[in-house]
Amino acid sequence: MLTAILKLVASAIEFFLGLPLIGGIFIVSNAWGPLLLMVLFYIVILVISINYGYAKWGAITGIVVSLLAFIPVLGMVLHWVAFFVLLIDGLTNAKQANRT
Repeated sequence: MLTAILKLVASAIEFFLGLPLIGGIFIVSNAWGPLLLMVLFYIVILVISINYGYAKWGAITGIVVSLLAFIPVLGMVLHWVAFFVLLIDGLTNAKQANRT
């Protein structure tokens, strides 16, 4: 269940970062620090997902997005993609955790 919660939290963060203008201003005003923090957060999620045997694609997508999101318009679109991927991955993990 931990991976599901972390992926859903990451999905909410990606939603905020993908907001037009607001997310970009937040990232640029913090000198792209949020992207670095998100890479680290996704690495933690990836390690936990591997240890518990859950899907890794949400964390891997997040890492790739965070590394490429410094590109202005592409970054916003990538944050949207990451939001949906992490939302689906987190809900899938929650469903799997409820079965066991």
